[in-house]
Amino acid sequence: MIRNVIFDIGGVVLGRDFSRLAELLGDTFSFIAGNDFPAYWSEFDRGTYTREEVASMLASDKGCSIEEAQERIQALLDLLQPVSETVELIAELKGEGVKTYVLSNMSREFYEHISTTFDVFEHFDGAVVSCYERINKPDEGIYTCLLERYGLEPSETLFVDDKAINTAAAAELGLHTVTFDEQGVENIRALLARHNQA
Repeated sequence: MIRNVIFDIGGVVLGRDFSRLAELLGDTFSFIAGNDFPAYWSEFDRGTYTREEVASMLASDKGCSIEEAQERIQALLDLLQPVSETVELIAELKGEGVKTYVLSNMSREFYEHISTTFDVFEHFDGAVVSCYERINKPDEGIYTCLLERYGLEPSETLFVDDKAINTAAAAELGLHTVTFDEQGVENIRALLARHNQA
């Protein structure tokens, strides 16, 4: 039985229209679609750099003013919107008694904003976020932090993330995984059906 489902946030629970992102911000945040994040952004997620420090580094990296860099960061945050199919699935899982959790690489400023803005966060039974733990996925420590904190058995737990590097790390610890894409919700439902048949 799978009794617990852990969700990444960006690209799974909340998404961005990347065509609109490119239209508004050019290639400023093109790294978000891949795995090769600039060091300053990884440290922002880790909680070791402030938004002001990151804005200064982003301005230097992209050749813009610090004020414009701040505006670009805010635009990136404002573009986050719920992925409706994932939100519906989370509500269904809760209704079925499945525990749901958050495991995300995200800065304090971003997480505090989204967790108080979007109703889906009311459904989660717990969360481990990189900025508070000072450790990012795919480091093994962030996964074991969540498992130990909430007493979860890996064999009873599914981890969903849009980056294969992160699901691969979870699989190494014995978790079931789904790498989220256009068929992500369908794949989650199929995996749960296989494991939770009466």
